[in-house]
Amino acid sequence: MSFRRAASVTLAIAASAVALFPRVADPHETVNTTVLFDREIVRVLNSHCVMCHVDGGPSFPLETYEQTWLERRRISAAVISRHMPPWPALSGYGRFKNENVVTLRESQFVVSWMEGLGPRNSGNVFTNTSDPNAPKPQPVRAKTDFTTWRLGKPDVVKEVPASGAIDLSLTSDRRLRAFEYKPADRRSVHAAVFTIKETGQWIASWTPWYGVVELPRGLSYRVPAGAHLVASIQGTSGGEVGLLFDSTPGGQTVFDLIVEARGPSTSLGASSSRLHGETTLGEDTTLLALRPDLIKGIASIEVSARMPDGGTQVLLFAKDFQPEWPTPFVFAEPVKLRRGAIIAITAYGSAMALKTTISVVSSRPGRG
Repeated sequence: MSFRRAASVTLAIAASAVALFPRVADPHETVNTTVLFDREIVRVLNSHCVMCHVDGGPSFPLETYEQTWLERRRISAAVISRHMPPWPALSGYGRFKNENVVTLRESQFVVSWMEGLGPRNSGNVFTNTSDPNAPKPQPVRAKTDFTTWRLGKPDVVKEVPASGAIDLSLTSDRRLRAFEYKPADRRSVHAAVFTIKETGQWIASWTPWYGVVELPRGLSYRVPAGAHLVASIQGTSGGEVGLLFDSTPGGQTVFDLIVEARGPSTSLGASSSRLHGETTLGEDTTLLALRPDLIKGIASIEVSARMPDGGTQVLLFAKDFQPEWPTPFVFAEPVKLRRGAIIAITAYGSAMALKTTISVVSSRPGRG
């Protein structure tokens, strides 16, 4: 080998070493992004994070600049994957009102801010001035309000006991159009499911990032006189519930459609099996929300609709469930299906059965 060739190889190896080893940050580097915490980043936190990531919440706080900067790499990894935990539904298979997924533009803001040394503001606001006489501006921080009723003043407010059903004190049948739950201690509650004791109907599922149920105009749940509300809370907190009723004439009633997937229909090994179940719609039907009863052992679930003309629409595909964060899937827009459509549920895992409750409205007058 000639000296010139040996030198070339040595230079190539040196160049590769430089590329492989991370560059040590220069303390005199300049900020190279226009994304600011006080402007773009705090908006992302307000929209997606502080419902859980707040002092007194179920996860580490992300309210201040300092808290967010310390967790910047974990935040960046979550938004780049576009799979913000604990939301298990994959993008592209149905759109949901309660999904907590950052948009592409928001993810670009977060990555640019992190890679650009995370500036707090444009440099004209100083929160650490040494002048004792200078007015100290309050630093910008992410925030949310857990004290007010988001849907307005409820018609009925009831305390949620530690155990037992809640007597709604109704002397006549009522039509429930909206529902809200406010836990006493958000740190101790991951989820809550509310049903009517007398009918077994699912009314609402609460998660920290989506705590209200508001039905589309003209739709309501029928709540019979003397009804009791059953609260299944994953945690130790009580709190209170607010109910808003609809007194306008007419309207349609929401009812539950239960589809159960059973298995194993095909053995996939000692620890995994395929579960499947389906039902055929006897009339035109509108789907509002899905609530899989995700027992331990379910790895993934797909809900689809096969149309009478042979087409198929995937309504939900979800995986990597976290049992401590059970969540419903509320459609961003109600899904309308024609009579004869087949709703099919396929799941994989070690469980033997999976029940899924679907909130629906039928075209048949008086149904429900």
